[in-house]
Amino acid sequence: MKVRFSFLLFVFSCLFGISSFAGTIYSDGTGTRCRDDNGSDIHGWYHDGEGGPWYYFDEDGYAHHGWLNLSGKEYYLRPEDGTMRADQTISINGGVWQFSQNGEAVLLSNTYTGWMQDDTGRYYRLSNGSYITNKWEQIDGEWYLFDEAGYIKTGLVVVDGNTYYLDEVSGAMVHDAQRTVGGVTYTFDSSGAAAWPYKPITQVAPEQQEMWQTVSAMADTILAGIVNDSMTDRQKAEAIYAWVRGNFTYSGHAATRDWVQEAYNGFRRRHGDCFIYYSVSAALLMRCGIPCIEMLRYTDNGHYWNLVQLSDGNWYHFDATPRRAGGYFCLWTDAQMQNYSAKHGNCFAFDRSLYPRTP
Repeated sequence: MKVRFSFLLFVFSCLFGISSFAGTIYSDGTGTRCRDDNGSDIHGWYHDGEGGPWYYFDEDGYAHHGWLNLSGKEYYLRPEDGTMRADQTISINGGVWQFSQNGEAVLLSNTYTGWMQDDTGRYYRLSNGSYITNKWEQIDGEWYLFDEAGYIKTGLVVVDGNTYYLDEVSGAMVHDAQRTVGGVTYTFDSSGAAAWPYKPITQVAPEQQEMWQTVSAMADTILAGIVNDSMTDRQKAEAIYAWVRGNFTYSGHAATRDWVQEAYNGFRRRHGDCFIYYSVSAALLMRCGIPCIEMLRYTDNGHYWNLVQLSDGNWYHFDATPRRAGGYFCLWTDAQMQNYSAKHGNCFAFDRSLYPRTP
């Protein structure tokens, strides 16, 4: 990167006789100007620090905006701030322009098909002038995921329950490789999907299916009175939390570690221990389409709660079990849980390697 920067600085210096890093950019209320260390206005090309943008200051001392023709070469200075476009392919006023690393512009064919990039990100133009949007697309043998606006997604993404990693620069899907994200190492197979690296998401086992039908009906009856389709996942989770807290009392012990059976017992009796609270909460959340993971205190295996995933893709702690010391543990982050735990006898101590991180 430094070699490229030095080369560009050399090219601009030779072509336009400029000096870099010797001025201060400011606004006088009319426009953007730049003065050198002696207090004099700078005219011509100016580079605002290593890695910063290029400007062109006209004879009146103001930053140029829009198209600029110098020695038969076209450049484009952004209308909003006067910075020069470089190393991009974009559409301007219906034309497709390619800007080199030093900002020189070349007009491409109106039927240009290929990658484009603006200040927001990369996207792909088709020959008819439309763009790929909101889907996976294979281009030159690599898979890319485009969002609703047509830009490629990057980083870790979850699609239809599968986890993928899209290169941070190119956006190409990584496959047959490992990547470490947020301290967690994922292994991506030939399809690009990663094996789930954490404790399994709560599911209904085959032998639980008959009881689950009954539990689902019980849960749906309750949900009909506390949630509706206009609510977000967060609002639904908060309504479920409030209902469990307001309708259950802590007493007794769960007879089994079958969460579906204990959810049934909890709905009938409206009381129980932390496993009952965990089970009932899981049933209500899952019937709303909110995934859950069983959380377990690792110091003694003596406390259960849920980790839930909202539609924003993030996971949060959800523990409706009341505590003598108080606390409203609805959609808390790891930091909030650990802070409370440290002040209350490590009541929420858990092995972070087993669970996805919260925000």
